[in-house]
Amino acid sequence: MKDIKYIIADNVKLYRKKDNLTQVELAERAELSLDSIKRIEGGKRTMSLENFLRISDALRVPLSYLLYEEKADIPEIEQIMEILEGRGSRQREYLLHMLREMAKEMDKL
Repeated sequence: MKDIKYIIADNVKLYRKKDNLTQVELAERAELSLDSIKRIEGGKRTMSLENFLRISDALRVPLSYLLYEEKADIPEIEQIMEILEGRGSRQREYLLHMLREMAKEMDKL
């Protein structure tokens, strides 16, 4: 298994680029120095839980998304929560209803 520092480094870079952020912009959002972001993305630095939370918030991704090497390894509940996050109550209700209905149909197979 890859060292956790490098998994986090790769994921920070991946989600930063997905959000079209530069390292400078991420540093500003997370209220960290540019040097810290560079060292984190290079796998050359471990970070405090506080800084880990800052980066997660700045990237707008759950903490667990930064910890797993493969998206498929992220617990299903976390994936469902990400889908529901930021949606209105009617949208959440509809999505959960659809999930329940699909589960019922699968039980019949």
